Amino acid sequence: MTTAFDHIASDYDNDFTHGSIGALQRQKVWDYLENTLPDRQLSILELNCGTGEDAIHLAGKGHQVLATDLSQKMITIAISKAEKLGFAQQISFLQCDLNNIANAVFTKKFDLIFSNFGGLNCIDAMSMQNLSKVVSRLLKPEGRFIGVIMPAFCLWESVYFLSKFDIKNAFRRSKRGPVMAQLDKQQVETWYYTPARIRRLFQSEFQITGLCPIGFFLPPSYLESFFKKRSGFLNTLDRIEDSINAWSFLSNYSDHFLIDLKSNKTSSE
Repeated sequence: MTTAFDHIASDYDNDFTHGSIGALQRQKVWDYLENTLPDRQLSILELNCGTGEDAIHLAGKGHQVLATDLSQKMITIAISKAEKLGFAQQISFLQCDLNNIANAVFTKKFDLIFSNFGGLNCIDAMSMQNLSKVVSRLLKPEGRFIGVIMPAFCLWESVYFLSKFDIKNAFRRSKRGPVMAQLDKQQVETWYYTPARIRRLFQSEFQITGLCPIGFFLPPSYLESFFKKRSGFLNTLDRIEDSINAWSFLSNYSDHFLIDLKSNKTSSE
């Protein structure tokens, strides 16, 4: 099946991964993982791995990663990168649709299940609640699920569109139901979630242990062209972002938020 993400796979790294804003936002996620994950080899399942940038980073830290994505073209690029960098033994890949993840076959349980940069925004609330149950089954006792999700409001985005007198898009994230988000020349159904709603959808299986903004002062990646010649300003915003990462309430207004959930399942179960 060809997906909208297949169409952007060949340009994804140039447009986002290697862009100044994308790299800075991703580093914030990596910093959180570095500071909170236990100092031992972990078995990690990544959902929506894209071109494999996070899987390669995690493998470089000594972890074993099973990286999944709906887009076969994204996976093909990720495999090539992993082989080129010498991580073919530490990373395996699987094409997997989040909406049908309950039917996927996994031969082991994981210490961490991880999804970065809005992959979870591609599923509706019912699928998200179902995902919480599947993820709980796939995790080891007291395992963790960390998702980086786009919230239902982004201050940067609203200011940007209001400056263009585009009222419709200024508050598009707060719309009930899916939003047709533009992805290159394709449109993708996208659902936006507040941190509180994610907490409710996962509360029967998980307890929240961490929440932080990713991109409150750092802008969304579609402003890359504006900041390309303003690297000093962007670096200043990056430093300010570092100073507010403990202010969890800002997760409601940022480009993304990171939510860290610990499984309620114990070793005695």
